[in-house]
Amino acid sequence: MTARTNSLTRLARGAAVLAVGLAVLTACGGGSSGSASSTTSAASSSAASSGGSTEAQAITATEKDFSISLDKDALTAGSYAISVVNNGQWTHDLAVEKDGKTMATSDKIAPGESTTLNVDLAAGDHVFFCSIDGHRAMGMEINVKVT
Repeated sequence: MTARTNSLTRLARGAAVLAVGLAVLTACGGGSSGSASSTTSAASSSAASSGGSTEAQAITATEKDFSISLDKDALTAGSYAISVVNNGQWTHDLAVEKDGKTMATSDKIAPGESTTLNVDLAAGDHVFFCSIDGHRAMGMEINVKVT
């Protein structure tokens, strides 16, 4: 009976470890599909209500694995509607920083999803990065010069 008790104890421990791991993975990606949709809608409505006097410039930031790339190399000061696309396997977001201060952060987006981040960029050096714990340290940042 001791061997059977040990076997059941190991099985229970294994199941507990799997449950905790699943809970962590679910927490990393959960609840983002609704947020991405509402952010996209809000971005569209705010651009339409601005009267078109200063239309935001559109750029795309693609996040994949632990990297970020932009579809444009040269940015000029002004308003931007940044389409954030997650082509990676992990949940990400996009934050914009200038002089060590975070100016704006998008919603978290699951793999395969996208959202829009509206931000005004002044001339100078900026950093676009993923603010999810540990992602920036793993290389998810890009230096951006705005002229």
